[in-house]
Amino acid sequence: MNIDLPDEIRDDLLARWREPHRDYHGIKHLESGLEYLDQLGGTPIERIAFWYHDAVHTNTSPDDELASAELVRAQLGAVLTPAEVTEVARLVMVTIGHDPEPGDEAGARISDADLAGLARPWKGYLDNIRGIRAELPHVDDHAWRIGRSAVLEQLLGHERLFHTAHGATHWEQRARANLVRELSALQPD
Repeated sequence: MNIDLPDEIRDDLLARWREPHRDYHGIKHLESGLEYLDQLGGTPIERIAFWYHDAVHTNTSPDDELASAELVRAQLGAVLTPAEVTEVARLVMVTIGHDPEPGDEAGARISDADLAGLARPWKGYLDNIRGIRAELPHVDDHAWRIGRSAVLEQLLGHERLFHTAHGATHWEQRARANLVRELSALQPD
């Protein structure tokens, strides 16, 4: 989970990822996402972007991603080149829709690493969903089912969930099966 940034920045990011309101979007998501990114051949700049992609997390997308990209600009201006700062912020923004432009290999890797948990074996997938649900205690069960169903339908409506060859080959089929299975379970009897 190394990051090539000054200790004070790394410590601030770790504190953010360990905030008590985070269940799914916590340190385990960071660690697993970085492992997935490594499988995809992620670069050091992409690793930094993954550290920042959920640095601000209040369950309000795209505001969280916008705030995380702003944090990139505030913290990294003295550490990275202007072009690198711009790229890290851009990659954070890719995680809003997980739909990188064709040919955007870095964006594809970031997006796929962020969504790879959708392809976990069913028990692990359910653990992730429980974590996401725990982050929304103010949402009643009826509203959760409606909102979660809409998210699943949106994801299933994408021609491809994964934009890298590795993701398409190794994660797409299981992720789609998990999404369909969850969506079915959310439907009223």
